[in-house]
Amino acid sequence: MTYADLLFANGPVLTMDTANPRSHALAVKDGRILALGDRALGLRGPGTQVIDLSGKALLPGFQDAHVHPLMGGLQMVACDLSEVHSLSEYRRIIANYARTHAEQDWVEGAGWYGDVFDGGFPHRDLLDELVPDRPAYFLSHDGHGAWVNTRALELAGITDSTPHPDGGIIAREENGRATGMLIEHAADLVSRMLPAPDKSHIRNALLEAQKFMHSKGITAWQDAAVGEALGSPDAFEHYLALDEQGLLTATVTGALWWHREQGLEQLELFRDRRSRARGRFRASAVKLMLDGVCENLTAAMTRPYVGHPQQRGMTLIEPEVLCDITRSLDAEGFDLHLHAVGDQAVRDSLSALELQARTGWDPRHQIAHLDIIDAGDIAQFSRVGAIANIQPLWARQDPVLTETKLPYLDSAHQSMHFAFQSLHEAGVPLAMGSDWPVSSPDPMWGVHSAVNRTAPPADPHAKDERSQNSPLLGHEAIALDAALHAATAGAAFANRLDQDRGTLREGMIADLAVLEADPYAVPARALGDLAVERTYVDGVLIFHRATSE
Repeated sequence: MTYADLLFANGPVLTMDTANPRSHALAVKDGRILALGDRALGLRGPGTQVIDLSGKALLPGFQDAHVHPLMGGLQMVACDLSEVHSLSEYRRIIANYARTHAEQDWVEGAGWYGDVFDGGFPHRDLLDELVPDRPAYFLSHDGHGAWVNTRALELAGITDSTPHPDGGIIAREENGRATGMLIEHAADLVSRMLPAPDKSHIRNALLEAQKFMHSKGITAWQDAAVGEALGSPDAFEHYLALDEQGLLTATVTGALWWHREQGLEQLELFRDRRSRARGRFRASAVKLMLDGVCENLTAAMTRPYVGHPQQRGMTLIEPEVLCDITRSLDAEGFDLHLHAVGDQAVRDSLSALELQARTGWDPRHQIAHLDIIDAGDIAQFSRVGAIANIQPLWARQDPVLTETKLPYLDSAHQSMHFAFQSLHEAGVPLAMGSDWPVSSPDPMWGVHSAVNRTAPPADPHAKDERSQNSPLLGHEAIALDAALHAATAGAAFANRLDQDRGTLREGMIADLAVLEADPYAVPARALGDLAVERTYVDGVLIFHRATSE
């Protein structure tokens, strides 16, 4: 008789399988799920390790459908501002880091939030005060802007008369003086001068990111920018190396970065990379950046921003060109991962995904972020079969949204803000991504905001009364079933990993997460407080909270 290696019992097993959504036991053999329920209990043998859940919940390992692990890892090992939310804390952390890292030629960091600063943007004068002796470069929490000091501007040759680069903005005072805030591709003028991190530093950052994500119950993800992108090094060779060394314990789908200044000649590189990535890391998708973000007026909108009648954002790839690109990539069998924040960018994405179906091709094309969508475009979203890759932690009335975003949006745009339920009701598949380090990768924080449309209690960037208690468009909240599905099976589908992962069924790979309580047994407002107790990959324990604290 075949006995189980592992047996989980005495707690709810939330399978994410619509045919059998809930069970009470699960057995694992050789890294795969052997049985569920009473049949699993009958497979206990003399060598079976029994995990007494004691009421804790067993779920499929969470998956993140849109994340930047290398950026997150590099931020963790640099001057990290992401865990605080005040100007006094920024001052303290930057000054301390500069003092304790005097040997570094540059002071680098990331994670700042615009609403901390008067006017929504930082100024070089403050950074000059904190780092007077060296160039300094700090990427914003959302990756769409950089805060630099005067020395960095000088090294980059940026003066008060330097023209805006294509796809970027050099912020200036009314008198024309550059402020040290570089928006979108203007940041490249400085980031390309940063010292390149060495191989060991990059791989250490990836491993730190993996460890952190495993602690949140995440067992697989889609890296949404594999290539030299967003001021970050190319992670491709490093993923391959870590996989070859047996150090990559996550399963990773790589979205290869589309360089918009190049053309279809990139296909040769993409084909080569796809052929070389055949282990735990697969390069099966391509990422295209279509616009920016609303906070700096670069998200592409169908109508002008309030107070800026001449500005509708940036269209980074013209619609006709985009359609040529998507047709070519789809014909080559690549999944498309489109960054679209504004409703015009979403509309352009949908038009570009009106692709000819063909036998044997099951595309996983997805539109990420879709902060704003026109109600009239939701039916097309469903018709083209695109996945809505949502970042639910953004769907709350935090200071970033209310102070630096909503003032630029008219009432109609505000009314279709993170329209999760509207998309779900229309039959659009939902996949949850965090966009970490833009926001926390904690999937239960994302579930909390998706269900409540408020911030999780422990989020340092949303501790105010409105963030915690006033839902953002409460009618766009989704049910707990839909939220958990988006964080597991839905994300697995978007990551093209659903054949073996994302649900708990016989024969599936035993990527598992144990939550400290049944999410269906706690008040909705407490969902964000639920922590992961254990994480398993291929049936092997890789995180245990009791031994990591």
